[in-house]
Amino acid sequence: MGSSDIAPDTAPIWLVPASTACLAAGIFFWLAAYVLMIRRSLATKATPAPLLALALNLSWEVVYAFGVCEAPIEFFGFTLWLLLDIPVLYATLKTAPRSFASSPLIARNIPLLLGIMFLFGLVGNALFVWWWLKEPHRGYGIKWGKTWKGLEARDTTELAFWSAGVAQMAFSVSALAMLLQRGHSGGQSYAIW
Repeated sequence: MGSSDIAPDTAPIWLVPASTACLAAGIFFWLAAYVLMIRRSLATKATPAPLLALALNLSWEVVYAFGVCEAPIEFFGFTLWLLLDIPVLYATLKTAPRSFASSPLIARNIPLLLGIMFLFGLVGNALFVWWWLKEPHRGYGIKWGKTWKGLEARDTTELAFWSAGVAQMAFSVSALAMLLQRGHSGGQSYAIW
C-alpha cells in the first residue's frame, strides 16, 4: 500500500524501493503460508484456519484488491492472495465436518457461517475504508504526499495497517485458541507460523 506516495525531501533515496521490496516479500511469504496451509490441511484432514479469521481475511482481500489498490504490485499481490485463499476455503469446507465433529450444529452449517461472517467482514471493511478515505489526514500525523485515486492526504498504508491489524489479531488469537481446543496442530505447522 502507498506505493504511489511521494516521499518527503528529507527521506533517504532508498526508502521507497525498500518499502516496495518489503511489500513484495510480504506478498511472497503470505502466498507461501497459504500453500503450506492447503497442503497441511489436506494431509491432516483438519481445518487450516479458524473460521472467523478466514472470513475476515477473505473480506479484507476483496475490499483492498478491488476497492483500495492502485499500483499494479498491490493489485497483483492482493489478487494472488485472494486466488490462493480460495483453495484455503476449499480445504476448510472439505475438512470442517471432521474438525467440528464434536459440534454437529456448527459442522452442518459451515458454509452458512462462513458466508455470514464474510458478509459482515465485507461490510465492516468497506465502511472503514470509506470512512478513512472520505476525509484527508485521517490517522496519525500530516498526510501531504500521500494520495489515493487523485485525492491528496489519504494514507492507504496506515489504513491497511489498522484494518489488517484487526484481521491479523483475530487470526493469531483464534489460531492459538484452535490449537488449544483441538489439542493437536492438525491443519497448522511451524513452517506456516
